[in-house]
Amino acid sequence: MMNYIKKHKKAALFIGGMVIFLVAFFGWQRNLTLSNTLSGKLKDSPRKGEAAESTFYSDQLTKKEQEVYLFLKENMEQKMGGVLTLPQPVNGKEYQRILSTLEYEGDNYFYGFVEIPMTEDEIYVQHEDKNLNRITENEISKVILFLSCAEGIETPGVFSEDGTVTNMEEIRESLSVNVSEKEEKIQEKQKQTEEILSEILEGLPKDSGEKSTVDYFLKWLDGNMTYTDSLSEVGEPVPNMGKMLDAYYERNHLAAVIEKKATALGYAKILAELCNRAGMEAHAVAGTWKGGWVQEDSYVFCAVSMNGQTIYVDAAGVKAGSLGGERYLTEQEAFAHIKAADYFSYE
Repeated sequence: MMNYIKKHKKAALFIGGMVIFLVAFFGWQRNLTLSNTLSGKLKDSPRKGEAAESTFYSDQLTKKEQEVYLFLKENMEQKMGGVLTLPQPVNGKEYQRILSTLEYEGDNYFYGFVEIPMTEDEIYVQHEDKNLNRITENEISKVILFLSCAEGIETPGVFSEDGTVTNMEEIRESLSVNVSEKEEKIQEKQKQTEEILSEILEGLPKDSGEKSTVDYFLKWLDGNMTYTDSLSEVGEPVPNMGKMLDAYYERNHLAAVIEKKATALGYAKILAELCNRAGMEAHAVAGTWKGGWVQEDSYVFCAVSMNGQTIYVDAAGVKAGSLGGERYLTEQEAFAHIKAADYFSYE
């Protein structure tokens, strides 16, 4: 190699010069491309000193919906599961708004969820028609709160032809009693989650502005978390609610940082929680991906208040191919890719 260079000095110098030129050219091209993206245009504005609290969804609830939401939230936090009678009966749209708020407002409810909306006579309203939007009357009076710590969480529901739960008494009793060891397990996971989130915040450089803060959180997510998108990754079919809560549901919540596996919703919730703690109001925004190959392919962005506007961040980063590698989107760009639920306002 050295002999070739000695014999062909001009050629070697030309090749070396071309290499330097190409490196510089592609570096310039990359910087030019970056400067034309939203990511390149965002300023690293100073953050607020105090932590923020997102009430994006609960602020949009009516007084009636707020009452039901706070009732369910209290039962969830106190781990009082089983068959619950709502303070007021609701229709299908109200029910969806309430449950969406319970899901997206940021609380780490990895251990339970509300399902099986029923009439006063305990008839499952979705037995024949799954579309809750068609329930326009205040028919939903009761629900079931499933908790992973409940004694009877593995008890399956048995429905008659008219939607009546035939083993309701068994379910009512078994889901209202908790196993202390399971409650302790939940508390331990809550503690672990808090420790991990606090550790991430402690590693944030003190004078980080808005953009560099979100960049730091995304770098942590990319380097520490693994994306998962379906129940199929659990392995065998999920036989009951208990198995689903233990093996899969955690991945939709902040507790996903423990096992380092999260869905798009889990990623968005984690980023939103970190941003809120860092002084930037943030919340998850879920929707159906437009133009996806899979029917009803759902996805979730994290909406972050920064630079005096709401920026939509692809927390999981798995839609890079469709987004040109961009992680930061304007509202217009975000909703060009996902169709969010129409029962909330995102403006």
